[in-house]
Amino acid sequence: MKKTALSLIITLLLFVGILSAQQNGESKQQTIFESLATPDSISKATVKLHQDKRIENLVVGRKNITVTGSGSHETRTVSGFRVQVFSSNTQRTAKNEAFRKESQIKEEFPDLSVYVNYSSPFWKVRVGDFRTQTQAQACRAELIAAFPGIRSETYVVKEQVNIFVSK
Repeated sequence: MKKTALSLIITLLLFVGILSAQQNGESKQQTIFESLATPDSISKATVKLHQDKRIENLVVGRKNITVTGSGSHETRTVSGFRVQVFSSNTQRTAKNEAFRKESQIKEEFPDLSVYVNYSSPFWKVRVGDFRTQTQAQACRAELIAAFPGIRSETYVVKEQVNIFVSK
């Protein structure tokens, strides 16, 4: 008897889940903030949030918002290009070499963003946030001119990049 009741409950939950998924697929999926603001079907109660709009932008839009002395701007993540200048999986030296290359590039090109990433087992150093491959190629040429020894391991990669947008 208990086993039958349990399987009936599980079947009902699956049915409700499938029905709910179909309804969500047909209509626009609500954000958590929209869901909280929607009146409850039984009590008609709603939740009022008193917060900075930027919090919702961070959660929903995955935007990073930075406030600076001259105003504010948003950093959006978009598909773009970076220049990879180093990649190694040599356990003993790769980490130190990656951070050494990062310092060299930052010293020579202080306006460029330099990213050191570890994706097991590789340490990688990538430079810049470029919307187009042409911009990244131009940066690659400048990097090779400044550091001729990195020519053979330097190339442009497609990646999610940070773009600053004025508010």
